[in-house]
Amino acid sequence: MPDQEKISQLFADRIAGSLSEEDNSLLEWLLSTDEGIRTKWREYSKTFEDASSQRFLGELDADRAWLSVSQRIAEKRTTAPRQKNSWMLAAVASVLIAITGLGFWNYFFSTPIAANLEEVAVSSDVVLELWSGERYHLLDTTQGTTLIRKASAGFRAISVEKHQPELQPEAFNTISVPATRDYYLVLPDGSEVWLNSSSVLRIPASFQTFSREVFLTGEAYFKVANQAKLPFTVHADNVDIQVLGTEFNVNTFDRAQIITSLFSGAIEARVNDYRMRLSPGFEVVATAEGLLSRAFDPTTIATWRTGIYRFENEPLKQLLPVLERWYGKQIRTTDPALAAMKLSGAIHKSDSITVFLENLKATANIRYQFSGGKLLLSGTTPE
Repeated sequence: MPDQEKISQLFADRIAGSLSEEDNSLLEWLLSTDEGIRTKWREYSKTFEDASSQRFLGELDADRAWLSVSQRIAEKRTTAPRQKNSWMLAAVASVLIAITGLGFWNYFFSTPIAANLEEVAVSSDVVLELWSGERYHLLDTTQGTTLIRKASAGFRAISVEKHQPELQPEAFNTISVPATRDYYLVLPDGSEVWLNSSSVLRIPASFQTFSREVFLTGEAYFKVANQAKLPFTVHADNVDIQVLGTEFNVNTFDRAQIITSLFSGAIEARVNDYRMRLSPGFEVVATAEGLLSRAFDPTTIATWRTGIYRFENEPLKQLLPVLERWYGKQIRTTDPALAAMKLSGAIHKSDSITVFLENLKATANIRYQFSGGKLLLSGTTPE
């Protein structure tokens, strides 16, 4: 039975024109028989402002769609062993009953259908601003990936049409990820990016046409698609990281020391006249004094992608920014000595912040109190 991700993928593939004949028939039938899915499709296609998507909805024919689906069932019946036929039909019947049931939408989607796109936008904080000036609140991963690809294709088309390869050189597609959230997307060249909370990625509209370079504020993990003739460059504050095809993590949260950790492949970090090539298992730290290379523990770096932040013998003051980004809380310590206390353990983003705070209380005798929208930490019970 398809889940929310599968339904979203059907929508995205239909927008992109890559939906298979079988999936297209299934989507037509679902849209023809379920008002909830039709509402979601209207919102989704409106997001992409695709007139052909609206025509697709208007031209739906439930009987024709069902005929196509039933024909495929019949084809499977003639080719499947006899003893499996009854099982297959029972499974299909169960799927169709669930699809036509009133509980379908609530089963597949944990959030209620919004009355309009603006209501959906309010419920999602990851924001994409396209070079054209359009602004979207991203509903899922496939939406951001598809929107950027379409925007970049449109930019290239205009550039070629007007014979202006440098048209709007400062045009960017920008993704902003707020505190408490993270986001994954695939760039037009196939490179994958995981963005941490409180991070911003700017992607030139001309990406992959003349160069592959992005601008990062915050933290991101990159899995770069190899294109030997078109190097990939990450601009992180005053540090430039150039690669061909590799996996690495870039952390700019502390501008005094920007850290790039290499998991595979090879990169070169550049700061002014300083250059340093890196091998897997090492990270380069860029400071005002230059570049420093050191080994790192891969089990503690970039684990934020899985919703876990691991720390070992780390001062509490370094954990506080992580908590602020992940839980959207302002945190203060009442005792300067408390901030220097070193701790080891892990923070699980899926847990409530009180789980971590209770662990602090039990293991380090650190007390906590919420006051005026802020979280106060102290070594004794707050007044």
